[in-house]
Amino acid sequence: MSAKSEERPKDNASELERLRQTCGDLRSSLESMRIYYEDLLGSLQDAIVVVDSGGRIRSVNQAAEELIGLSAQPLNDRPFEQAFPHDRPLQELVRKTLESGRTRTDFDARLTRLDGSQVVVSAVGSLIRDARGEARGVVLALRDQTRIRDLEERLSRSDRLAALGTVAAGVAHEIRNPLAGLRGAAQLLEGESDFPPAFKEYTSVIIKEVDRLAGIVEILLSFASPRAPVLRSCNLHQILDNLLFLEQAPLRDRGVSVQRVYDPQLPEILADPAEIHQVFLNLIRNGVEAMPGGGELTLRTRYERSSQRCGGLSVAVAEIIDRGAGFDPEIERHLFTPFFTTKEGGTGLGLAICLRIVEDHGGAMEAASQPGKGSSFRVMLPLAKQPGPAPQEWLRP
Repeated sequence: MSAKSEERPKDNASELERLRQTCGDLRSSLESMRIYYEDLLGSLQDAIVVVDSGGRIRSVNQAAEELIGLSAQPLNDRPFEQAFPHDRPLQELVRKTLESGRTRTDFDARLTRLDGSQVVVSAVGSLIRDARGEARGVVLALRDQTRIRDLEERLSRSDRLAALGTVAAGVAHEIRNPLAGLRGAAQLLEGESDFPPAFKEYTSVIIKEVDRLAGIVEILLSFASPRAPVLRSCNLHQILDNLLFLEQAPLRDRGVSVQRVYDPQLPEILADPAEIHQVFLNLIRNGVEAMPGGGELTLRTRYERSSQRCGGLSVAVAEIIDRGAGFDPEIERHLFTPFFTTKEGGTGLGLAICLRIVEDHGGAMEAASQPGKGSSFRVMLPLAKQPGPAPQEWLRP
């Protein structure tokens, strides 16, 4: 065999080894790039959903998993419309981005989470192109706007309450004296020796209605000059149990049973017991009134390490859940608005006062309902001892 024939297999083997080395380097480089881009997507605060040109989900980052409430595995390779069946605006955003070939933005879209709750998001659909400029898919970036909307609503509500307080202060002082005069005159008439007994029914109505108006005036004045809560460490379960003990007769008369689902490890809260007593008394009575034919009222508590609604503070969460008729979303949006009421003869100030008290404590309140199945009111109150350094700006001076 010639020398050239012997060298050729050696050259081929060397070339094959170089190719293998090159392939190994490329695999290593591709793996490094994959890990890098996964880490990059994972570090983003915005939720990222990557959809291919056929409308199938190819990638979901950690922020998207948390926002949706579902891990990436069951989402990957699913058609976007199946993964988000209740989110028509987001479906349209993906479709229009692919069809138009340019970035599209949709503000104030709503995303339905796995548990059925909805969050407000801002959404941006960016087109992915290949080297020839052809559309390969869409990167959908979602940013949770719930906290921003909550802050906007709280600011708007604070403005309304401040305006109400200013008006209330003036009106209440003007009304209080005439009301006292009317009540006194009615009582004097009843005390006259020759006052016809048949008219006493009318004076009783006058006194009763004047007293009702006087009560509303006092509530209005509480908006004008609310007192700062006297905060101390207290046991939320003890407050709730004391309330249930005081309300046991009305609960029994209405045919309402109470189920306590307490977190036995719940830490103490930082609160004014008298004011928190007022909040839960109102909520429990509302729950009872929502079930005129009787039913079950559930009081549930739990611990939340970091509440976005309360500026990242650790909070105790208490839920009052009834099995009444519930209310529709339109009513839900106005529940905490002063003078908005669905009760006959109600003032529409009870929930507004509860919200003001809770917010004065640095807490938050929210309501949810399923028409025909009942409603729940959730109260979040900061704990007396925070795990780390806690901001103090939330306390009203």
